[in-house]
This record gives sequence, structure tokens and C-alpha cells, in this order.
Amino acid sequence: MGASGAAFTAAIDLDTWDPLAAAPLDDATLGRAARAAGVRTDRVTPPFDEEMRELVLDRVQGSLEAKLAPLIQGAVGPAEFGLIVGLAERAARPQAEREEQVEKGPTFLLRTYFDRGEEPTRAGWEVFAGPGQGEPVFLDRAEKPPRETLAREAVVLACESADASDATLRAWLAALRDEARWTDAKHGGVAAYADHAMRTILADKRRSAARYLRSVRGSLPPRAGGDVLRAAEAYGHVADAADRAGAGAFDPAIALRFIEGGQRRAWANLLEGAIAHETEAHEALRSARAALRA
Repeated sequence: MGASGAAFTAAIDLDTWDPLAAAPLDDATLGRAARAAGVRTDRVTPPFDEEMRELVLDRVQGSLEAKLAPLIQGAVGPAEFGLIVGLAERAARPQAEREEQVEKGPTFLLRTYFDRGEEPTRAGWEVFAGPGQGEPVFLDRAEKPPRETLAREAVVLACESADASDATLRAWLAALRDEARWTDAKHGGVAAYADHAMRTILADKRRSAARYLRSVRGSLPPRAGGDVLRAAEAYGHVADAADRAGAGAFDPAIALRFIEGGQRRAWANLLEGAIAHETEAHEALRSARAALRA
């Protein structure tokens, strides 16, 4: 989250109030995250013909044996990333039966945010529907950059996203305080759920930012290290504000309180305070970037 830059961003779709707009699903963020983890990504876009299916099966099996579970985007529900964590019984079957299995269709074991119960989701070839809909991303081991390099790049990424994040949070605040926007109960109920999801994502991002900056403080020169520690403290306050407003599992009662206005106005006040802490974090990070350039 820190090295990819995702921890420092904020995004919102003001027209649709879509929580997916707040989630980092773009290729650039994925590529930076992979580089920081010491892997390369190989996205394979469905649908697959018969020959490609056999190659995908072999690739999945090899990835699982290498302890590099493939990512899969949009396998269940929205375009979130999940994991392919297993391929039912394929490794134990002889080659003839494996070939037969390709025709009948294997069973892929998936882990996503939308699993029902504790067991993995089970699916066949139908899960690989198209771009962003059951699209696998394979990982190959690569050289991992030095921690100091990643830390310096993270500071730059945070500074580059600061203005856009500020504008996003201010637009979010203005929308919360626009009473006319919330008069329609049907719209308000859906938007209450979306706001809760976006608030949960914001809390997770800023908590990750604080943890990451604290963890890399020692990898930077003392002056820059002090600045990133100040930024971490400020980001921690942003996460705390989102937590106080409510983050995590969604309770339908939240929607009712949001439409009535009390909870929405309370969150708006907390968000206003969080924006001030965001400003503190950005000032500290810009100071750190200047110190790194000196």
C-alpha cells in the first residue's frame, strides 16, 4: 500500500457515489505494488480457447507450487482482486485424466471479498468471462529494489497525489453537506452504503500510510525521517476520524441514520477535521521530499 502509492490517494465518483472509484484497481498501482514485493505481473485476458485453457491450467498449477497464488480480478461481483488458491485434485491425476479434465472443466478454488462462508469459492471456466471479469494476473519472481529506494519513491508518489486527494476530500465534504442530495430515501440508502464502503477504504489507506511511513523512517536521512514520522502521525488521525464515524461491517441501521442526517452531519464534521490532518501530512511529506533532494 505504501510503496505502490495506494495508501496516499483518495478517490470518489461524485455522480454515482461508487465505492469502486475509491479502490486502487489500475495497472500502474498494481505494477508498483508488484515491484515492491519482488515480483512481475503477467495479465492474461479471457475468454480462452481450448489451447489457451491448457496453458492457463499449467500456469495456475506452477504458480501454486511456487507459492505465488495468481491474482484474479472481478471473479465474483465487482472488479476487486482476489486469489486463485487451489485447483481441485488436478495435481494428483495422471496425464490422461488431466487432459480429460480440461474438456470437462477443472474446479478453481478462489478467495475473494465476496466468499460465502469460510470455504473458498469454487468455479469452472465460466469464471473467466472477459477483461476485468475473472481476469487472472500471474506473478513471477523478480529482483526487489532496496528499501531506501522504495521509501524515497513512496514520498514522491504521496506528494504527487496530494492535490488530487485534497480536492477529492473537499468534494466529498461538500456533497455530504448538500441536503438536497439526500432527500430521496432510495438514493440515500444506496449512497449511505457506498459512503460507508468508501470511508472504510479511506481508513484502511491512511492506516497503511501511517504504518508504512513509520516502518521506513530509519531507511531515510534523519531530517527526512522526522518529516515522514510527522506525516505518519497526521495520517493516523485521518484513519481515527474515519473509524469514529464507522468503518468495517455495514449495518443496515447505518443507512437510516445517514438519511435522517445526524450520522451524515457527524461524519462531515469529522471529515472536515481529517482534511486538516491531511494538509499537515502533505506539508510534512513535501518537506521530506525537499530534504531528500538536498
